[in-house]
Amino acid sequence: MQTPYDAALRALDREMDALTQLIAASASRLEEARVLHNALVEKIAAETRLAAGDRLLIADPYLARARGDRERCASDARAATVELDQLRQRAARQYATIRAVETVADQFRTDVQRTEDRQQQALVDDRTAVRFVRLRRAKRSPSQ
Repeated sequence: MQTPYDAALRALDREMDALTQLIAASASRLEEARVLHNALVEKIAAETRLAAGDRLLIADPYLARARGDRERCASDARAATVELDQLRQRAARQYATIRAVETVADQFRTDVQRTEDRQQQALVDDRTAVRFVRLRRAKRSPSQ
């Protein structure tokens, strides 16, 4: 049964689908930042070990740049985590809104069905009352 809330539900569902895609993209960015951060940590550790073993190798500028990249990746991961948390909170609010509208739509359907049932019952009651009155009149008429 169609309800006045169906259009709103479709719009909310589309918004939820878009939000789901944003969450997936944000989660992907977070994972990429974490993977890159971990790779940089391992590379810095390996380069530090190499530089410690060879006194002629000057790795300070490279290590300083790599540490900067690592910090930037860590910062990107933190930002992606915050963004992901905010998107998840928006999704939770969106889901709550959808559930509320669905509940109202269900109540509307129930009310319409109840009204139809009452109308049908009133029709049956009216027909029964008419039949009853006719039978009573029919019983009175022959005896008069």
